[in-house]
Amino acid sequence: MALPSSTVSLIANATSSVLATQSTPAQGSLDSAGAGITGGYTGNSLSLRIIIAFLIGLALYNAIELIVLILVTFQKYHGTYFWSLVVAGFGVMPYSLGFLIKFFQLLDPGKNVCYVAVVLLTVGWWMMVTGQSVVLWSRLHLVTNSRRVLRYTLYMIIVDAVILHVPTTVLTFGSNSNSLSYDALGRFVHGYNIMEKIQMVGFFLQELIISVIYIKETLRLLKLSQSVQDDITSVTDGGAVGEGQVRKTMYQLIAINAIIIAMDIALLAVEFANLYLIETTLKGAVYSIKLKLEFAVLGKLVQIVHTKSHNSNGHGSDERRGTATGLSLEKSDSEGSGRVRSARAQAWPDFVDPRRVSCDVTHAEASIGGVDRGWDEDGEGEKRKRRYRAHRRSWIDEEMDKHNIG
Repeated sequence: MALPSSTVSLIANATSSVLATQSTPAQGSLDSAGAGITGGYTGNSLSLRIIIAFLIGLALYNAIELIVLILVTFQKYHGTYFWSLVVAGFGVMPYSLGFLIKFFQLLDPGKNVCYVAVVLLTVGWWMMVTGQSVVLWSRLHLVTNSRRVLRYTLYMIIVDAVILHVPTTVLTFGSNSNSLSYDALGRFVHGYNIMEKIQMVGFFLQELIISVIYIKETLRLLKLSQSVQDDITSVTDGGAVGEGQVRKTMYQLIAINAIIIAMDIALLAVEFANLYLIETTLKGAVYSIKLKLEFAVLGKLVQIVHTKSHNSNGHGSDERRGTATGLSLEKSDSEGSGRVRSARAQAWPDFVDPRRVSCDVTHAEASIGGVDRGWDEDGEGEKRKRRYRAHRRSWIDEEMDKHNIG
């Protein structure tokens, strides 16, 4: 028995409407957060609008606060670390404002003026993401002196910036074009969906590698506690920072890198859940928080290294030599006989009476009559070497001056 044509058409229409409902989420549902690649958000979900506005507002607030802190804290406005912080911090603002204009359709998406939002969010994205990686790279100079690690890490940042930023930028403009056909626009959107995930994974791995290098180097310094105390963060008598504070700062740095990795994983999860609206606005907030955390903790590390530098270039070297022998030597007469006026009794063995020490036991006596002048000349050479080592700047000080760290 054949069905009437009107009945067949009615069933077909009902079936097609059901399939459309199943394949396309309602605009007011959370699944509609996956839209927004082309144009803005056209749904009626108040909660989603509030989430978008909150994340954008949080990112802008953190960025403005960070810029103010940078300008107030730094005494000299130059160096890799300073400019990477400034670029990354400023990048959050156009990135967030671009998505604010795009998603809330503050400019007509059907006209060429809509490209203003695309330009803002693209430029801000370049500055924010790559600037963040350069900030991480600049921080490595404080914990490692491996030129190879520093060099290849910088190469990785440059290569990733080219191969990940450029294709994504092209696909972003193509996906928001007003002059393409429907099929061409669909191909751009499909390509963008794939490239967006690739670049997210690529930048995640980049920051993961840098954070793992940093955590590994910091743990190595913590294991060498005596070396950390003497060569990296030690403060001699009268210092303001103790070993306990140093270890606390090191653990904070490790925790910050672990938090960075956790936030990147969360951001990656939102991206693979195809929640485009939430992922793009959350990214600005996440990067602003990461920059503030790094800026705060890095300031403590710079303070520790500066304190160490100040003490080691001052009286630290002579004091360590005196402490090693347990003596405080003074000349007793004009002939310079080198008699001991005071001694730290606790540094002498039990069988030695410091009151009977009548000469400088830390140096051999020079020969009379110039027979052994070579010994005296060697002694002067050794003194010059000691003075050179006392005033020689460490690799940490050189790198900090080179990149204006602190």
